[in-house]
Parts: sequence; C-alpha cells; structure tokens
Amino acid sequence: MDSLFLPHRNLTNMLAEVRSRMTAGSGLSTTLVVGPTGVGKTTLGNMQLRSLLSNYRVRIQENPAFIPAVMAEVDPADKGEINFVLLYNRLCAALLAPGSLGGFTADASDGQPMDAVKNARLLLENALKERKLKHLILDEAVHFTDSKTDPIEYGNLLKSLGKRGACNLLLLGAYGCERLVVATSQLSRRIGVVHYERYKATDNDFKEYAKFVRSLVENMPYRFDIELASRIEYLFEGTVGLPGSTADVLKDAAKRSYEDGNKWSEEHLLKAMPSRAAHKKILTDTVRGEATVQPYLQMAKEHEYVTEEDISLVVNMEASKQTAGEFA
Repeated sequence: MDSLFLPHRNLTNMLAEVRSRMTAGSGLSTTLVVGPTGVGKTTLGNMQLRSLLSNYRVRIQENPAFIPAVMAEVDPADKGEINFVLLYNRLCAALLAPGSLGGFTADASDGQPMDAVKNARLLLENALKERKLKHLILDEAVHFTDSKTDPIEYGNLLKSLGKRGACNLLLLGAYGCERLVVATSQLSRRIGVVHYERYKATDNDFKEYAKFVRSLVENMPYRFDIELASRIEYLFEGTVGLPGSTADVLKDAAKRSYEDGNKWSEEHLLKAMPSRAAHKKILTDTVRGEATVQPYLQMAKEHEYVTEEDISLVVNMEASKQTAGEFA
C-alpha cells in the first residue's frame, strides 16, 4: 500500500509543472514545491524520481555507474543547527558512494587542514562527479528554515549543489520553507516557488477529491467493499481536502477492518479520523500557510512591487541606526 501512487488532478498538474522546470535543455533549475503537510509532496517527489530514472534507462543500462537522479531527506536541526555532515552523508548514501561517517577520507588538493564538514563535502562532490547526477530531490526542506543555522550557510549549499554539481534541484517542504527564496540574493534569482494546493470547498474541487477517493478505494488490496457514499463529505472536511492525509485515514481504517473480521467497518473509519484538536491545528496551519506563501509565488498577473525609493528609505534608516550605535 505504501508504494501505491494514484494520480489525481492536483498531483498531475504539479508533476507537469515540475517536469517542465526540470526538463533537460531548459538550463539548470532550482524548484521549491511548497504545500501543507499531508498534501502529498513526498509522493510527488517519488513519482518524479521514477519518471526521471525511466527517462535515463538506456544510459543506465550502458553505464551502471551512472545515477541520474536521487531523492534524500533533510534531517531536523540538531540542537537548532543543520548537521551538514549528516546531510552530506545521506546524499552520498543515496548516490551509493562512500561517506565520511563510514570512515572514508577525501583527498584535499589544496593542502589545507581537513575538518569533518570539509571532508564530508569533498566526498559528496566526488560522488556527484563520479555518478554524473542530473537531478537531486530534497524532501523536508522546511528543516532548513526551521533551524537556527545562518541562511547564508544553507543558501550557499543549495547554490553549490546546483552550480558545482551541475544538477537540477527539486526541494519539497511544508509552509515556511518558502523563506529559502530570501536566504541569499543569489537564491532569490535562482529559486522558483510552486504552490501544491489542497482541494478546497468548491464544487469542482470536491468532485475531483471524490474521484481521487474512489480511485484509491478501488485499488486497495482487500476483498471487502469499502462503503464511503455517506461519509465522503465528512472525510473531506476532516482531512481538510488533503490527499495524503485522506489516503492515510483510509489505509488505516481498511487495515483495521481487515484485522477485525475482514469486512468494512464505519467505526474504524471514524476512529481513523483526526481528533477535533488535531483538525483545528491542521486547518489553522494550512489556512495560515496559504496566506503567507502568496508573496513568494510567481503568478500570471502583475505584482505590486516595492519601489526603489521605499527600499532606499529603509536602507538609510538602518544605516543611521548602525552609525548611532557605533558612536553611542
């Protein structure tokens, strides 16, 4: 069940947008997919990875050492700081290459002292070169912006991966990771933010959501019928229209029903739904995130850009405060 990937309208639209941005010949790109927890960002990443590997299958057969695309996860901050050694080693592992945590040491051509971070980074750079990586997918990118690490540090990392590694980057993260765009001015020019939206309470969205639920139910590996006709609206409301969360609820309910007599039980569906407190938290975070992500999106309409005069005023005020502080 965990490997079951079912297309639906929003996922199909997102895949088309991501594939357009990561298409060979369009230049190196860094794409950040932002959306609520439970919308299906990891599923999107896995489907894109499968598609990329399929596109390169002939070259992989010709050169088994060639790894065109990998997907890895950014770990939560360690005591508030991003553990770059761990991240570099996760990427090395995804590339089936030796990492520093395995006791390997890189050759330092500059003759400078080798610390743990530099060693791990050099081993990763060697792996990127040897595997000729074309596409890197990083999940849970929100851990970058949730950390206390200086944005310049992970901003430089992402810039280096894309430029020095010569590969397209696809970053996946919950609301909040859109702040990566303003981590550095260079990233502001490089990153394109795409909003992975949930299904909302409109007639068209609800129809698409119901179609997804029917498809999911039809592909579940159980012999009993799963009756949802009278509960589809409750399911939609309780999961906030999030496909990933919906799939988790239905998988849990079906598994419990199977274990409890191999027949569908509405009671197990109700028990699998979020609690009132959890639902309120999920809905609040989702609605807030939908609002805060808007300034970071590229849209098919004119933006109300800040003026140069406004920025000059702010910069001059900051400079005045700094000067006053130095002479206080």
